Amino acid sequence: MEIKDLVEITKDELVQLTGFNSPNAIGIIKDEGIWHITIEITEKPSGSPNLDLLGIYEVRVDASGNMLSYERVRMRKRCEKDSC
Repeated sequence: MEIKDLVEITKDELVQLTGFNSPNAIGIIKDEGIWHITIEITEKPSGSPNLDLLGIYEVRVDASGNMLSYERVRMRKRCEKDSC
């Protein structure tokens, strides 16, 4: 399975599990046959896009695209990444 397909499947599953929309993959690492995909997802939209509340999730996926686990590892406002 290609990485882009793996990421799309993972994003779709995370949306289904969390009920949140607008996922973006922001990192991917393969470690001993397990893919670790970091996904940023809008959890609470705001009137100002810079103030949206984002959840950062670490998702573990096997080579076939089966989700093994997911965990929200951090939350932040959209403008906190670098500068608003």
